[in-house]
Amino acid sequence: MDRFAFLPLSLLITASLPTTALADHVELPTMSVAGTAGEMTPYALPETAVSSPDSGEMVKKLPGANINQNGPLTSIVQYRGLFGDRVNVLIDGVRISQAGPNRMDSPLSYLPASRVGNITLYRGIAPVSSGIETIGGTIMAESKKAAFASGDEAEIHGNLSSGYASNGDTRFGSVTGSIADQHHRLQLSASLDRGNDLEFDGGKILPSEHERDTVGLAYGFKQKGTELELELDHHDTGRTGTPALPMDIIWARGENLKAQLSQSLENGGKLRAKVHYQDADHRMDNYSLRPAGMLQRHTDSDVIAQGYRIDYSQSGWQVGIEGDTTEHNADIFDPTNTMFRTQNFNNVERDRFSAFAEWNGALNDDWQLESGLRLSRIETDAGQVDSSMAMMMAPIASLRDRFNSADRSQQDNLADIVVKFTRTLTSALDLEIGLARKQRAPSYQERYLWLPLQSTSGLADGKNYVGNIELDPETAYQLELGLDWHTSKAAFSPRVFYHHINDYIQGVSSADTTVNMVSNNMNPTAGTPLQFSNVDARLYGIDTNWLLALTDNWQLDGTISYVRGKRRDTSDNLYRIAPLTARTMLSYIRPDWRAGVEAVTVAAQNQVSAENDEQQTGAYALFNLAAQYAVSDRLTVNAGINNLFDRFYQDHLAGYNRVSGNADIAVGDRLPGLGRSVYISLNLDW
Repeated sequence: MDRFAFLPLSLLITASLPTTALADHVELPTMSVAGTAGEMTPYALPETAVSSPDSGEMVKKLPGANINQNGPLTSIVQYRGLFGDRVNVLIDGVRISQAGPNRMDSPLSYLPASRVGNITLYRGIAPVSSGIETIGGTIMAESKKAAFASGDEAEIHGNLSSGYASNGDTRFGSVTGSIADQHHRLQLSASLDRGNDLEFDGGKILPSEHERDTVGLAYGFKQKGTELELELDHHDTGRTGTPALPMDIIWARGENLKAQLSQSLENGGKLRAKVHYQDADHRMDNYSLRPAGMLQRHTDSDVIAQGYRIDYSQSGWQVGIEGDTTEHNADIFDPTNTMFRTQNFNNVERDRFSAFAEWNGALNDDWQLESGLRLSRIETDAGQVDSSMAMMMAPIASLRDRFNSADRSQQDNLADIVVKFTRTLTSALDLEIGLARKQRAPSYQERYLWLPLQSTSGLADGKNYVGNIELDPETAYQLELGLDWHTSKAAFSPRVFYHHINDYIQGVSSADTTVNMVSNNMNPTAGTPLQFSNVDARLYGIDTNWLLALTDNWQLDGTISYVRGKRRDTSDNLYRIAPLTARTMLSYIRPDWRAGVEAVTVAAQNQVSAENDEQQTGAYALFNLAAQYAVSDRLTVNAGINNLFDRFYQDHLAGYNRVSGNADIAVGDRLPGLGRSVYISLNLDW
């Protein structure tokens, strides 16, 4: 079917229900500069009803964004075809390091949907000030925060958000309570998520149960231009299925600590300093939630990370230094044999040191310029490894000895350069031109996976991979052209982009006979193993958000996202690229209630990776209903139906089923999308 077949439908049919503040008429998005057309930077996702515990469902509503999903709580952000370590995902301003080598505890899993305050995206080329290694852009998710009071008298405030969805008997909720005056604020937050196996039109996805708890404590102080923030968060993900991966989550738990100080200076400048610390542990296995096979395994992994940032801004300038260090370990065990042990990753270190300078300002009455330079150094190293299998299998001993004798200490020097011009064409129209050079160093899995396994940061293609210590950094040359058009009745902000990427890192068929022999002995159904290698690639496409006020009460809005990913050195396509997707929303808005319907139309994806044996997917359209009623100024109730017609479909960004014994889904088939789900949620402020 033609990939554009559903676009006309998406532009004519209905919509979702943004839950922005209710008004007597449709309100257009807030503009960044009064009297100009430019949208807010970063672009903020309109508030939306929470119908799932997964905050990744919110990210999917951003133009150009999507998620790769390997389980109910494992959303991996994809932006314009780039995903995983290439996308800089910040949770409350901090880049989270995953304890699991398969990204089961992805950054978004640390912030449940019920605790989300807002999600924002730097559309297109991310500024150098937004972080280190932003080749795939920057997305920021912020939790709900209490505000300081306006006077000396202490005030008590809080928020309760809870809901239920019929698919999987899913329950979710969070509570935030605070006491604050104009100088101090103390906040306590907690959340709980529970759900059984999820369903589709034809059966159940096994296993897809989930459980997660979080607790957060925050203190803030503010006086005379000085502001201090201290935050401690604990997360505990329990038994959660990940059917697209070799193992399921048994637990993923740990703490994140952040301290931030900002000082406004008499010269108009602002100085900010931030430090953070993370300690997380993870256990996964292939026998607790799924039928146990002949080879039973569990893996214990952990990460310890710490980081810092100091920056100073004044008169359009921002300069700063930042860095972080991480240490990863992962050991594989056999519960039926206490003598079995394999060191998957041992004392793997990845340290980043970086400095940047950025300037934003007017060149003249018509042209604005954003320019920036960031220089970074990435240092990685790994300890020696071993496996009990090496005593009986000479090829494994050979791979171990080869890795241990190699020079595992590697250094990469990166340089990011960004230049973005914005010109005001009319009071309703802006033109944006962006150019950038962005780089990313190899991840620890890509570099130090010594044994052919599926510890691949969540690629979920069923292939065995092996690392490559000698990998070069990726270098992307990025071009973007955009328009921001805005009137009192309509808005339209298309972006056309092109990424020319040298030394793109992906798996290619291994020519190493020892690697191939070990892989075939350990997992003969995986086929030829892939070795992480440098290739050449390009990505291009267009995405846009748009809005049209039909009347004082009717609003039509949506997003369209298209990306094409190809190898430049061969005729192959890149793996796991989102198909053309359009979201169209029609809402009827009254002072105290609103209702709407959403059409999500997705084209077929036939441009798939032969290297990864990637399966094609067909086109589909889903329809969702939603309604909101403001019972009072403090209490709001949302209700709706997702996948109204219980349509069977396969999300191209879902992984392949790895779980045997499920009569509804064969091993190796792509996991189906969720069936109909009726939900209700409430939000109470006090």
